[in-house]
Amino acid sequence: MKISRNLWLMIVIGCLITPASSSSGKEDMTGIFPEIPGMSKIREPEIYTPHNLYEYINGAAELYLSYDFRELATLTYENTKEESLTIEIYRHSNSPNGFGIYSQERPQSGDFLKIGTQGYYEKGILNFVRGSYYVKLISFGLGSDDKSLLISVAQKIANQLEGELSFPRIVYSFPEEGKIKNSEKFISQNFLGHSFLKSAFTADYNDANTTFKLFIIKGADAKDCEEMLTKYLQFAKTPVDGLKQGQYKVSDPYHGDVLLRWQGEYIAGVLYIEQEMLRQKYLKILEANLTKLRRKK
Repeated sequence: MKISRNLWLMIVIGCLITPASSSSGKEDMTGIFPEIPGMSKIREPEIYTPHNLYEYINGAAELYLSYDFRELATLTYENTKEESLTIEIYRHSNSPNGFGIYSQERPQSGDFLKIGTQGYYEKGILNFVRGSYYVKLISFGLGSDDKSLLISVAQKIANQLEGELSFPRIVYSFPEEGKIKNSEKFISQNFLGHSFLKSAFTADYNDANTTFKLFIIKGADAKDCEEMLTKYLQFAKTPVDGLKQGQYKVSDPYHGDVLLRWQGEYIAGVLYIEQEMLRQKYLKILEANLTKLRRKK
């Protein structure tokens, strides 16, 4: 069968404008690695997928996979003094999962930096997150130049990544009063040890000499939340006829009394507080903040 000249040109042009990617359709992250003055790339970037991530981080692979890890690109640089810098760029499925894996490893106190959404520096280490990307820089033997070089390289990488320069919007629904700074986390699955509660955002608090935790579960929709809450009440042996949106107290045998409120696609709650007034105070603020979040959509 003959192919017309116009059709042939269309095929060629289509091939030329296809975005760069691997044959499996994965995003090509190898172009993100910058040139570093005085240092050379010792080999081509290495790529890892969910199928072989354990070959690179055997002990931690399961944690990364639980946050819907998609791809890792890593590259090591060296200078003539055999000082080195390794860059690891992890890509997850979305911003909550990128934030989630970062939140599992960041300290609550440290040298935090405005790189990407947020980063932090420790001697020989600079980690940061932006959108679905979690980036780790590890240096060896750089001495007094360590921090300045890591910041410079990290900023170059952050500027090339896509994604909002903020945490997932739901994170900002946690009340500022009493919140322990940098304690926000995203738990990707089995919240409170229950598979039916799926995932949750959490933050730690200290108020009135009491340490406690707030949480927000975002369901797919109101029906999804109704199913989660029904199973939780059944687990706690406190079934409710005609479940409706509103406030509930669950006597969890493992976590004590849990005060929570279901509204729309959100279930918000308070853990580890015995004082009823304090529980109600924070749940009320959380509810108001989530109402504002829903109105912004």
